Amino acid sequence: MSLSASLKSTSTASSSSRGRSHNPTCFSQPARFLNAPTQHHTRCTLARSGPPSGQMKSSEEIRDEVIQRVRLTTAEECPFCRDAPVKENGSKCVGVCRNPQNVPGPLLYPHDMQTAEDAVRLQLNAMKQVHDPRYNHGLQVLYEFAVEAGMMERSRYFGYESDLYHFDHFMGKSMNAFGEMVDCKSYEIKPAELMPCKRTRVEVVVENSVGVKFDFTFIMVLRTFGKYKGCWNTHRLLPSDSPYMSKI
Repeated sequence: MSLSASLKSTSTASSSSRGRSHNPTCFSQPARFLNAPTQHHTRCTLARSGPPSGQMKSSEEIRDEVIQRVRLTTAEECPFCRDAPVKENGSKCVGVCRNPQNVPGPLLYPHDMQTAEDAVRLQLNAMKQVHDPRYNHGLQVLYEFAVEAGMMERSRYFGYESDLYHFDHFMGKSMNAFGEMVDCKSYEIKPAELMPCKRTRVEVVVENSVGVKFDFTFIMVLRTFGKYKGCWNTHRLLPSDSPYMSKI
């Protein structure tokens, strides 16, 4: 074969190969993918450019529109309290989700000018308006007057053995033990009595929020240490008919 014939044969084969490469069938599949984004974009544009669902309000109308905001109570929002029954004090809270440490100290606290009866009266006044000036302030006052508050040693403040280290634990126990004091209608403080052990007993009669009377016993002591040294503090507080009275 001559050189010219060889070159002609090669050129023909190359032309034939290029012809096969331009076959529309070979590019039919990629063409669909190339067109797909354009079609998708068109559909999205049409969806966004549809007619508005309603008449657009002017800025003045939006500004003058009254927004009704209904806030649920904490007990209704809380998953722990939502299904709890309403107690006599009108609350559903079971005290699980509170973080009572994120508040300042109570407005009422021990002072060396107070008598034992004064200290008891301040605590009862706080429990009579337990949520004034803030939520659970009355329980804060009880805790502030407790001589063993913040200690990890075992205490019989409630009659049974329990430490008073955590205020949130104290709150739960107090609401269970002294629920009749919460929002009480009135109270009567009887004269203080000196006990043989040199502690002071103060008996009180509390009329709860529904008019039923209950007796409670405060066992008071003069604190001998700490920032409230020389002040009357509560050593024990429990219902007068408690089975733990013999152990206080």
